[in-house]
Amino acid sequence: MKTIFKLIGFFVTSIGFFWSHLDLIRIYFSCKAKDDVFPEYFAAFPFIYKSQSLATSMANEYYLLGIILNSIITTTLFLFIDSILSNFLKSKVSILSKIYLVFKLIILSFSLFNIYISYTFIRDDNFRFKSDFREQVKEFKADCKLKIKVL
Repeated sequence: MKTIFKLIGFFVTSIGFFWSHLDLIRIYFSCKAKDDVFPEYFAAFPFIYKSQSLATSMANEYYLLGIILNSIITTTLFLFIDSILSNFLKSKVSILSKIYLVFKLIILSFSLFNIYISYTFIRDDNFRFKSDFREQVKEFKADCKLKIKVL
């Protein structure tokens, strides 16, 4: 039962990070199409999870499949890191274990807050099942470059 709560907690944390509008590490495709405007597509790990809306600069289009698949990969990474830290902290003083637990709860709370803010207050965002990035590139014959920006 403890593992299921940990898995759900890490999955919610992953989704909260992808829904947040705070991109600490921004991985995106910057494309130029001949005589046309082309949005930037944002990726994390291998899957595209959002793009800028061409209708307004304040809105994004989120792709549910990209968010879910990226969240599964991130959850696996979190579980791996958690197992290493938990094994390391078992042999140490119990105060470190409690600090680690508080840290995980703060991160989970931050992610839940991101989900709440994104879902409640930002009404211009659109949700689609999957990205149409490849089709758009082919249709507009766009020249795309992968860029990484660390803020």
